[in-house]
Amino acid sequence: MFAPFRTNPLLWGLSLALVLFASLFSRPDIPIDETRYLSVAWEAWRGGDWLVMHMNGQPYHHKPPLLFWLIGLGWSVLGVNDWWPRAISAISSFACVLLTAQIARRLWPERQQVPAAAGWLLLSGAYWLLFSTSVMFDVLLTVFTLLALLGLLDVRQHGGWRGWLWCGLAFGFGVLAKGPFVLLFVVPVAVLGPWWGGERTRGKAWWRGLIAAGALGGAIALLWVVPAAILGGEEFRNAILWRQVAGRVTGELAHRQPAWFYILAAFVLFLPLALSRQAWLAGIWQARKTTDSGTRFLISWMLPAFVALSLSGGKQLHYILPLWPAMALMLAAGWEQIETRGHRALVLLPLIVAGVGAALLVFPLWVGNYWFAAYAGPSWTWGGGALVGLAILLVIASWRHADRLPAILATFSMAVTAVLLLAVVRPFSPTFDMTPMATRLRQLEQQGTELVHVSAYNDQYHFYGQLERPLTQIGREELDAWFVQHPESRAMVYLKNPAEVAKLDADFSQPYLSGAVALIDARSAKLWSAVKK
Repeated sequence: MFAPFRTNPLLWGLSLALVLFASLFSRPDIPIDETRYLSVAWEAWRGGDWLVMHMNGQPYHHKPPLLFWLIGLGWSVLGVNDWWPRAISAISSFACVLLTAQIARRLWPERQQVPAAAGWLLLSGAYWLLFSTSVMFDVLLTVFTLLALLGLLDVRQHGGWRGWLWCGLAFGFGVLAKGPFVLLFVVPVAVLGPWWGGERTRGKAWWRGLIAAGALGGAIALLWVVPAAILGGEEFRNAILWRQVAGRVTGELAHRQPAWFYILAAFVLFLPLALSRQAWLAGIWQARKTTDSGTRFLISWMLPAFVALSLSGGKQLHYILPLWPAMALMLAAGWEQIETRGHRALVLLPLIVAGVGAALLVFPLWVGNYWFAAYAGPSWTWGGGALVGLAILLVIASWRHADRLPAILATFSMAVTAVLLLAVVRPFSPTFDMTPMATRLRQLEQQGTELVHVSAYNDQYHFYGQLERPLTQIGREELDAWFVQHPESRAMVYLKNPAEVAKLDADFSQPYLSGAVALIDARSAKLWSAVKK
């Protein structure tokens, strides 16, 4: 069914490396999240304060420090660069694949094909691959989630304290990776241990071990929390100790979505497997085996966390990424049990991908006056042809090698991801790349020109410009008064329509997402006010 297991880790690592290279070559770091996290790391690097992170000179309490520490560690060895932060997620993704396969071996030790299938199916998720090459926290969080769960399985199998030690370490570093989210994915599994785990999960030793692991995790987290709370000031202290967690649970901070949001999100997380009949059959078949301890373990992992996240106010699609390995394991366990005769070739998935490819091939016929029309070009044509070719290859491969379908689907997903990045996303790079504006800001900063950002500043420019001073932030209504007091300064303003830049006689401008950002002086400010009206 698959290559020998010792070969699969090499193939997984090479596959992720290729996707990472495609991402690095095709796109810059995307505002506002990735550029913000890079700039927070840059401010820590420049200022030397790795205990209390800063954004635009102010204490940054929205995320714990582990990712920033890892970025700084890499920069200390490799120099300051923009590829290492994304490589952290790729390395984390590789670790997740290995850990998922290890969990499969613990859940079904007699079924030799499941670990390899689980690893390949994990890599088939297009959304997972996207975050495996991004400067984000969720894949790193998943590493510690899997380590903690593996610790629980070790306790069930061998007893003793080794598994609880791993679990406690994972709790602590998971909190440092993305706050207490790691507990949401692990604690329900531990509490439901008597349901899925057998004799060793039903005694007092199990509960003593869980409490000890929680205490160890808390102690690790407090090694950062306590000094950071003391040094960060009252607002920072209130945020990291209460407001960040409470605000995300209630949705007060941001990202408020309806309760059914994660049902749609799960479907997106499931792509492209959601378009495979075999995947649905495999998942349903295994989910119905509720007498199987492995199935119970996965249900304990997925269901409580999914319900809790759905009931919370703040929601984002990537919050459920730590559930994707559980879904991959469920599918892998059921895959070898389904009957595929008579349904050997995939149909819906290649048809949809071929349709996207055909649309790219004939893009001049439909792109019209959409804002992205200026970025569509020859690469869309060859990308469309490549997608059609990949769709045909998928049909042939799924027909001739149905026993290797998980590996085929993962290879197909990674190939499609690479093509879309290189052919479709790469032409959009000017709309994401903050380097030109950041470079100009650096020049002005060195000249002593005062700079002001009109509207909230999300640290888009500090890393790429390696700026050393915070940017002043003001509202639009304050701009005229600002220039009266600072006539030689420059202001950054944003326009929804890129064509409006020509009306400003700006000092500097560049595309920004679907609009533009311009650097204006006092004279241009009056023109900008007229444009905004």
